Amino acid sequence: MLNSTSIKSRFIVSLISNTIRSILGFFSGLLIARELNPSGYGDISFLLGSFVAISALLDMGSSSAFYTFISQRTQGMRFYLYYFAWLALQFIIPTFLITALLPESMIAKIWLGHSREIILLAFAASFMQQQVWQTLNQIGESSRKTIRVQIIGLVVAIGHLIMIYALLAEGLLTIQYVFWLLIVEYALATLWAVRFLREKQGAAEAKKSEAFSAGAMMKEYFAYCKPLALVSLITFLFQFVDRWLLQRFGGSSQQGYYQIAYQFAAVSLLATSSILNVFWKEIAEANAHRDRERLAALYQKVSRALAMLGAVLSGFLIPWTEQIVTVVLGLSYLTAVPVLMIMFLYPIHQSMGQIGGTMLLAGGHTKAYMTLSVTVMLISLPLSYLVQAPPHGTPIPGLGLGAIGMALKMVAVNIVSVNILAWIIARNYDWKFDWIYQIAGISLALGAGFLSKLTVGFFWNITRQDIVGLLTPFLASGILYVIIVSACTLAMPWLIGLEKKDMKSLIDNFKATISFR
Repeated sequence: MLNSTSIKSRFIVSLISNTIRSILGFFSGLLIARELNPSGYGDISFLLGSFVAISALLDMGSSSAFYTFISQRTQGMRFYLYYFAWLALQFIIPTFLITALLPESMIAKIWLGHSREIILLAFAASFMQQQVWQTLNQIGESSRKTIRVQIIGLVVAIGHLIMIYALLAEGLLTIQYVFWLLIVEYALATLWAVRFLREKQGAAEAKKSEAFSAGAMMKEYFAYCKPLALVSLITFLFQFVDRWLLQRFGGSSQQGYYQIAYQFAAVSLLATSSILNVFWKEIAEANAHRDRERLAALYQKVSRALAMLGAVLSGFLIPWTEQIVTVVLGLSYLTAVPVLMIMFLYPIHQSMGQIGGTMLLAGGHTKAYMTLSVTVMLISLPLSYLVQAPPHGTPIPGLGLGAIGMALKMVAVNIVSVNILAWIIARNYDWKFDWIYQIAGISLALGAGFLSKLTVGFFWNITRQDIVGLLTPFLASGILYVIIVSACTLAMPWLIGLEKKDMKSLIDNFKATISFR
């Protein structure tokens, strides 16, 4: 029976739940993408992406501070009420700007011709999904109620897929209905999850609340968020300008190609998204207790294992990119093949970046996080213009690469910045800078992926464009790939952060379990 508060149990539950949710969300996205075509899907991505960027500006690092503080120690009810008031302000300000303050000409320039109505719907959907639900998720995780949080998220994903399919069957699937679904679904999920906060408040917390000092709380927030305020501004520019330039120069179709590629690539981030909040809680607590040995063990094992897992998933999928796009999305998305191939590399280092960022934020090293984040994003902004602007017709010519340029820039910047981040962490904690496993793991995974596909190509026709004809060679390739990767991992357990004795222990435990059954 699982211990609902242990790291292992919470990670297993998170991984299973996030895997199912991601699969459900993936199919929901595919239904929307196929029905609305690249142009309509690109419009949804641009609108939601613009408000994700704006939320980063309004947040100013407060959500990271909030989660760190409630993870480190128990907080009283007034602490939460102040934060909820801050969330409400983040909703009121943009709503007022969009509805009453910004002139029509500025609305058209910022959101490139979309109406106020659809812009407001996109903002409400993004706010409920990103800020409100994330806050309730953090509250549940901080009290180690991972299982309950994941159940609610799973119900939302199931309901979303059912409703998307129902709208599609009735011929009612539009951009507006997609936004309304997100608003209603996450509003209901929030009401359901509110009890986490009530369950955290007992007699001890009530006494703590009476001694609450708003001034002390604001001072603590200010100290934590001050270095992150600049990060929030640059993050807003980085995220918004990337989307805006792609929509402006490439159009909604290029936006759609990039977004569908990103959605496919996100499959490799399942394990990272599952462990991140669990990892944050444990790192924050270990830092509070100055347990450096536990910090080192957690960081090395988690970062190596997740990087290798991302490499393994991407290494298998990259050789099959054209077949995946053709079968799953149809010929209208064939232009997205090279974009998807490049983006499959993105999650490998993205998982490392998320773990590294969590190490700094949960440990309170916000200044180092700010310096690196700002530098990388400032370098990335002119690169975005360079790869997306057309060669002619603009004051400063670019390469006009559209979605391909966006993907190339994202992967290249990600690889460089993540390794700089890893070096900073190693220096801060006086650890050895780890990088060899990246080259070895990625090379091994890609080599095994192309070898397995090449091998099955001798026995089956893999140029077919139907799922029935490709299913058998795809599965056969997968089995061969797993065998090759497993053999290499057993021979080199350091790739996943383990020693040979750890691997032997795992194998012995597995054999004992099989024998018992």
